Amino acid sequence: MAATLIRPRVGRREPTHGDSRCADVGSGTGDSGCGILIVTDRRFWNRSIGSETRIANLLSHLARRREPIVVAYVGRLRRNERAALDAFRHDAARDLTILARRPEWRTVGATLARSLRSLWPFRAVPGRIPESGPLSSPLRSPSARRRFVETTIRTTRPRIVLVEFTRLAALVHPRPVLADPAPQYLLDTHDILARRVQPRSGSEGAAPADPWIAASAFDEIRALEGFDVLIAIQGVEGALLRRQFPDKPVLVVPHGLDLPECPPSPCSSGGPIRLGFLGGRDPANAEALDWFVETVWPTLHARFGARIAFDVGGQICRRWTKPPSGIRLVGTVDSIGDFWPKIDLAVNPVRSGSGLKIKNVEALAHGRALVTTSIGAEGLESASPDGLRIANGPDEWISTLADWIASPASARRTARHGRAFFEAHLSADRAFAELDAYLDRTLSHATGGAGP
Repeated sequence: MAATLIRPRVGRREPTHGDSRCADVGSGTGDSGCGILIVTDRRFWNRSIGSETRIANLLSHLARRREPIVVAYVGRLRRNERAALDAFRHDAARDLTILARRPEWRTVGATLARSLRSLWPFRAVPGRIPESGPLSSPLRSPSARRRFVETTIRTTRPRIVLVEFTRLAALVHPRPVLADPAPQYLLDTHDILARRVQPRSGSEGAAPADPWIAASAFDEIRALEGFDVLIAIQGVEGALLRRQFPDKPVLVVPHGLDLPECPPSPCSSGGPIRLGFLGGRDPANAEALDWFVETVWPTLHARFGARIAFDVGGQICRRWTKPPSGIRLVGTVDSIGDFWPKIDLAVNPVRSGSGLKIKNVEALAHGRALVTTSIGAEGLESASPDGLRIANGPDEWISTLADWIASPASARRTARHGRAFFEAHLSADRAFAELDAYLDRTLSHATGGAGP
């Protein structure tokens, strides 16, 4: 299948299979339709935040199956992003068709307003939870995006529709009326949204960060009920979904990646021991970094001085014009491979949230000693204490990091165990194993082959 970018126009009239606006869609997937259709609004080709990286790695892994794959991208595709998208397909998933929606004029004003709001200084507001959010009416969706997804499903005739994120559930609710056989609908939840606003152990009584999406448990259940299969990103949330939906298949599919082992951390060369935090500018990251800089870093910096440094990378750097003493702003990085090899100790003091912390998986994959909170360690608990350390209060954080700074050999032992844990549980083949088994059964049955 040729890798092509096709941008069908979505207007008031819903295109049929033969409509000129979608005439080329079928040419990339063959007359029998595509195997898997993935619906997302994340710029996965950038890999600049955890959710983008998860989707990018999932696409790369699925591309190895040699199944026809189509991505229905419902976000806004900028003209200058074509080169980055082409580079992603060339490097990771050449046999991939990506369909992107042309925005309608009435959406331009809303897009501009969101862009202007994104420039305003942001800060997590403890205790403030929006009264309503996009999932307050989980079965509603902007009509243009929904028509685009419906048209894509009818035209590509997938055997599996995989929706990325619960907040996009409305794009396939109610399901489009299709000729038999109808596709299986899967939802990759990424996290359980209602847990984002639930105070849990390890947060030391702190109120949860102001979530990007506010959803009640009832809203979320309504959104999840319409899918044939649910995908959880870690075991705790998989168990919760199985209890809530005992008759529905639930797959546990953590974040997986293939990464050669990195060279030893740079402290072995005699320079300062570098602590590192890499993250986007969402409220949970802002809250975590504020807490660390205010309660942990001053004590460490006063005790060790020039022996340590703290590098902060990613979009989170935008929250400071002048960083506190001893902290260096790396800014947005083109690749996680540009950041972690220069770091000795990975820190993630996340105080709230749910799902699996992608930055923690990446730190373990790069062979870096990691310390995080109980919330940050969800899905990675069995790696502790040999492969990562869990600290919640300031004293625990200071004690753990001070021990590693005083004894770098101890940090390197933790890093080696963490890397071994990653290889055993989070390499792509291991992490995506349950999804692979499901796809083997479903796609083999759909084509008339024998099941595994």
